[in-house]
Amino acid sequence: MELVSVVVPAFNAERFVARTLASALAQTYENLEVIVVDDGSTDNTRSVVEACAAGDRRLQIFSTPNRGVARARNLGIENARGVYVAFLDADDLWHPTKIERQVEALNIHRSDPAWGGVYTFHRTINADDQVTGSGQTLAGCRGYVLARDLVLKFIGNGSNLLVHREAALAVGGFDPSYADIGIGGCEDLDFELRLAARYRIEAVRSFLVGYRIYNGNMSSDGSRMARSMIEAVSRHAELNPSIAPRVKRWALGNGYRYAFQVLLRERQLLSAVAAYAKLVLSDPVLSMIAAMEVLQAIIERLGRDRPVGSPRPFLAVDPEEGKDDPVDAIAWLKQGRLTDEDRSLEEGEFFEPDAGHLAEGQEGSTCLTGDAYRR
Repeated sequence: MELVSVVVPAFNAERFVARTLASALAQTYENLEVIVVDDGSTDNTRSVVEACAAGDRRLQIFSTPNRGVARARNLGIENARGVYVAFLDADDLWHPTKIERQVEALNIHRSDPAWGGVYTFHRTINADDQVTGSGQTLAGCRGYVLARDLVLKFIGNGSNLLVHREAALAVGGFDPSYADIGIGGCEDLDFELRLAARYRIEAVRSFLVGYRIYNGNMSSDGSRMARSMIEAVSRHAELNPSIAPRVKRWALGNGYRYAFQVLLRERQLLSAVAAYAKLVLSDPVLSMIAAMEVLQAIIERLGRDRPVGSPRPFLAVDPEEGKDDPVDAIAWLKQGRLTDEDRSLEEGEFFEPDAGHLAEGQEGSTCLTGDAYRR
């Protein structure tokens, strides 16, 4: 049974980190270590983690000055002893079977180094661990998925992937430059796109991650997340010149769709209009869908007094429930053509991964290299 290293970056996470660590330590896959990187917290994060560690030797904590989530995750990768590394944000939850099922899925390809990681579906949760929604449930989205992930962004968060540690090293770990220029938030998207450009990715089609969104966490800063997403998509469109121009336009369009929606929600009307104009230029069909989505949201808000079902805790909901629900309109329209694009990219460019080196970070970052840290 291979050792799995769970990397948990934590900054001022005292409110949720005990629940997060409990969900990691309760995994049915027991051969794991949990590495918490306290990224310069000014609250009681460290003391909460130390209390958790007192009851379980598998948990260890590292403390650094505040340097951002990318460098915190990279420090965790550097100190990981596992064959596999899984990432878990300090306010999210895992279903007890997550790691077991991901390891089983990836071990099917044990003899093929072209498979670098595995993802699952996720549900969004609130501050009380109650389910508020569900992420994408794309069928058959596995293998070489760069074009599909660039446009549809179906992995969805930083608590999802389990990867070969050597694959994390080979693609350069997490890029700290987003936070360095003030647009931290999509470092996980950047990482998964580099992984998808180089490796095949497997899927476990069950809702095994509870992705928390609440006022005050990074994901709640919509305008910064939008800028970060557009920057990540732009970088990877440039890094992968073989991707068809229309796919790059769709990818940017989906970024502008997200920006338009969150800027409207934050009442930054001029910026929202500017984002919508760029969306129209990038993907006119998607711009019409985005406008209808906003109209639907307004109608739902006006009908808010209608009775709704009682909220349910994430861990009480069957992870298989809803996995075959219809996908959103843009996925329904474009998944087939994006799958064809991925096949074309794989046939034309896919190569066997080499050991590689982690990309050098900015000054002061944790800088990993495959040679220095290969076990």
